[in-house]
Amino acid sequence: MIVCPSIGIIDNNKGEYKLSKTKILLVADGGVTKEIMQKMYELENYGAEITLVEDTDMYAMGPITDRMGLIEKSGIDAAPTCKSLLENCKDKDIIVVHVASVNKEVINACENLKVVAVLRGGIENADIPELSKRGIKLINAPWRSANAVADFTVGMMIAENKNIARSHKLLFEGKWCKKYANQEYIHNMNVCTVGIIGFGNIGCRVAERIKGFGSKIVVYDPYLKSDVIEKAGYTSVSLEELLTQSDFVTIHLRSSAETEKFMGIKEFSLMKKTAYFINTARSGIVDTDALIKALQSKSIGGAAIDVYDNEPLSPDSPFLKLDNITLTPHLAGTSCDTMRASVEICFNDLKNYLTGKKMQNIRN
Repeated sequence: MIVCPSIGIIDNNKGEYKLSKTKILLVADGGVTKEIMQKMYELENYGAEITLVEDTDMYAMGPITDRMGLIEKSGIDAAPTCKSLLENCKDKDIIVVHVASVNKEVINACENLKVVAVLRGGIENADIPELSKRGIKLINAPWRSANAVADFTVGMMIAENKNIARSHKLLFEGKWCKKYANQEYIHNMNVCTVGIIGFGNIGCRVAERIKGFGSKIVVYDPYLKSDVIEKAGYTSVSLEELLTQSDFVTIHLRSSAETEKFMGIKEFSLMKKTAYFINTARSGIVDTDALIKALQSKSIGGAAIDVYDNEPLSPDSPFLKLDNITLTPHLAGTSCDTMRASVEICFNDLKNYLTGKKMQNIRN
């Protein structure tokens, strides 16, 4: 007897098969909504039976961002189990979630689970060791927000260099300001060197966008061979070379024990006094105290920051006392296109699974 996810159970003795549906549970929320999840219903054309529930605790992007931050900092067990997920997962072959946790409690409640799909770039809300131990495949949407973050990163560069955000704020305060802290080094992008740390799904897209400005682009990636960067058409350099040469330093590394406080006192001291530092990735890869000191002492030209050690940003944060920084409230990946891309990426992999092909984004 052979089991095929796309057609069911084949009885070799009788030469016939019984149609067995692959049961899929979708967990929508305020980010990947029920409407956006509708794409997954097309999997019914490939032998799937779809059940859709909603994580009502994650009703908007505010609590969703808070939940992702909690899990990233404190681990999967810090988040509560989604009740509707737990109540409906028992007989499911595939579970698809956005930020709901697929933890031990959920995994233990499943009798037939074979695949978990997390509709995010990160996979912190899945218990990877437990899934691997049981032979359950984990897939995700690794580049779902890559275009959104790349667009935002370039916008942050221009906003800080050209004083767009702070002049907007001053106008609302009734002030017509024509002179800023960076007045002597407001440059056009075509005469600037942009240093990109991390050449993954986001970093490479930032490079593509910056290329259109005519900027010189240098790249450093501690996990990538230099010939990969060179073949993409960019200059691979050491970290020290990047920091000393660049007018903009933008970082796109994943947060991990290896990258914690990757940018610290030493790294900021190597940057030009007129250079801007951009962080649309994660706050943990930057020593916040070192960055604040560099900005306060004007040892770097400025910064544009979207992520913080504690979110929301405290009203007494030293960042709010600076005149050489652009701040945004963790918005880089926010886009309705990001959510649709999440579903599209995982839909294609689940279609591969149901038709007996190899899934492309397996993470365990």
